[in-house]
Amino acid sequence: MDKKYPILSDEFDGINLERGKNGVFEIEDLVDLLQRENSKNIFVASVPKEINYVEYICVVSGRSKRHVKALAEFVRKVYKKKCYKSDHIPRIEGKDSDEWMALDLGNIALHIFSDKARVVYDLETLWAVGAEYDEKMTQKSDVVDIFENYSSYLKDLKPLE
Repeated sequence: MDKKYPILSDEFDGINLERGKNGVFEIEDLVDLLQRENSKNIFVASVPKEINYVEYICVVSGRSKRHVKALAEFVRKVYKKKCYKSDHIPRIEGKDSDEWMALDLGNIALHIFSDKARVVYDLETLWAVGAEYDEKMTQKSDVVDIFENYSSYLKDLKPLE
């Protein structure tokens, strides 16, 4: 009797593996990939040219710690399939973190967060409206207030020899 084995699909089925014109990934291809891999709440903002950083920032949430890591590793794997030999292979920043990982894809900065960390860092507000309108950036912290209040006492302190 012949056993029938299921046909395993290629993990790259349906993914555009051609290098983009503006970078290894075009933003649309990255968003498609992130949707395919079940990331949550995809946010994309174009970065003003005068910042001279990247063209886009992309922020997504993973469904779990394992999903955050799997997303970062799979995006990097697809990047390696799409890139030219002259393209820099991105490192996964925050690789030991359970809450956040990031990749500099050249023209796109990708941040993958847990739901909890995403709320804390709130990169969407920072990049969508700017630091001057971000409550967290303009709020003074208690630590800053303490140092400002006591700076006259602290200015003459010198380190022990």
